Amino acid sequence: MSSWPRSLALRTVGAGDVSLARAADRGLDAGDVTRALHAAIEQGIDLVEVAPEPDTEHLAGDALRSLRARDRVLLATRVTAIVERSGAPTRDVLPERLPSRYVQDRVESSLRATRLEVLPLVQLELRPAYRTSSAWPELVDTCARLVREGKVLAWGAYVDRVVADEAPVIEQPRGDEMFLIGLPKPAAAAPAPDATARLLDEPWLASINTPFNLCERAAESLVAPAREKEVAILARRPLAGGALAGELGPGVKLKPDDDRRAIDARTLERIAVGAAKLAAFTKREPPAARSCDAAKLQLERNVRSEDVVASTVAELALRYVLDRGAIAMPRLHRREHVADALAVTSAPPLAHALDIDL
Repeated sequence: MSSWPRSLALRTVGAGDVSLARAADRGLDAGDVTRALHAAIEQGIDLVEVAPEPDTEHLAGDALRSLRARDRVLLATRVTAIVERSGAPTRDVLPERLPSRYVQDRVESSLRATRLEVLPLVQLELRPAYRTSSAWPELVDTCARLVREGKVLAWGAYVDRVVADEAPVIEQPRGDEMFLIGLPKPAAAAPAPDATARLLDEPWLASINTPFNLCERAAESLVAPAREKEVAILARRPLAGGALAGELGPGVKLKPDDDRRAIDARTLERIAVGAAKLAAFTKREPPAARSCDAAKLQLERNVRSEDVVASTVAELALRYVLDRGAIAMPRLHRREHVADALAVTSAPPLAHALDIDL
């Protein structure tokens, strides 16, 4: 199939999960998302991932055409896994296979929504166990045919987490907002090769999109073998759903319709303490570090690093991902976040390993 992204030198930061629905949950409207997306493309972002929402796909397609960026920006769409229950689609549990006909229909729908001649990258929401399914060969054949027909340039895998061969598949919250600082961590994944790493053996997959940040580090085991096979690792949630932005904490003022207002006080405190720990490595103290007594106490306990090279906690979090060879995919729904995200692409490697328990 296609050799993307082997033949292209992509930036190390892209725009991840552009979503009108998610933006609305944060009190933003379509105008906010449109302005942020245009700013990202104009300032050099060359990889844009969109949520599987027709309106969002339409918005992204319009942006690429109006800015004449179709030849330099790779648009990544997504085929979500669904399972029918009582006649209604639900995503509570991933199905045992991804039907080929469903993939075909989703590709056709995305082509109509974006009004693009070809989809640069289509990410399939996969479980590693799918590879042993009797339906897998048919899925691979369907994907190859869609490439031959000129409807898809390349395929990628979209996985929930890195899992080891013998690890049971444990369902996790399906939303993208998992605030992980201070929360119980899943068992660490075994070193590659593991069940997820075996997706690298599929020569038709050009990328693997998986959570990877200071709180979720299992994907680090994928980076080296992926580099050898020239497969891109797209780091989803590099800011841990906003927890690593340094802004969230008890008493933080949010818009009335912001979904983060539902986060319980205990979790907010844990997020703030985590931000305070990272403040030892940044020039600017994150607001969350002063939002509660527990975070302030952590600030007092910090051993200040002599080589502070990051300005903010968010910059630190993004550079952590970049240093490990992945492409960071933060959600850039606000125009003011674009320049800060791009600034990290020219930053030197971090002086510290950041082996701290968040």
